[in-house]
Amino acid sequence: MELHRVEAVAPGLAARIAGAEPASARTFAFRVARLACAVAGVHDANALEVARGGLERYPEIAELVQLWDLERELDAACDDRLEAATVARSLQELQQPSECVEARAVGAVIAALTPDAREAARGATYEALTAGCDGRALEALADELF
Repeated sequence: MELHRVEAVAPGLAARIAGAEPASARTFAFRVARLACAVAGVHDANALEVARGGLERYPEIAELVQLWDLERELDAACDDRLEAATVARSLQELQQPSECVEARAVGAVIAALTPDAREAARGATYEALTAGCDGRALEALADELF
């Protein structure tokens, strides 16, 4: 069986997710997505609404397409910034560009919508970690739910 990416970076949290009830895992996924959006400073109203609404108001197809388009645009902007930074001279220039962080936060929102609740929680957690969320904050969320 292949390991999920989150198991490589947060094995304890991944184990807690694996043992969680599906409803708790789904709630965790959306809370993680909201945290990632807050940390990354996501301003897109659609991404924020989906992260806040969870499955109480499942997004329409048009909203999902907007999320995927936003993530793709942010990823492209991230790639452009990273390419431009190949000759970076300062530490600040070497830090992950905001477009990259925001793309991963939007990725957490998209991951939270994955049909399998535990997979949604694992995916959202991985994206949140790559967006810069503190692992201790994610552990605290897990403590509330699992």
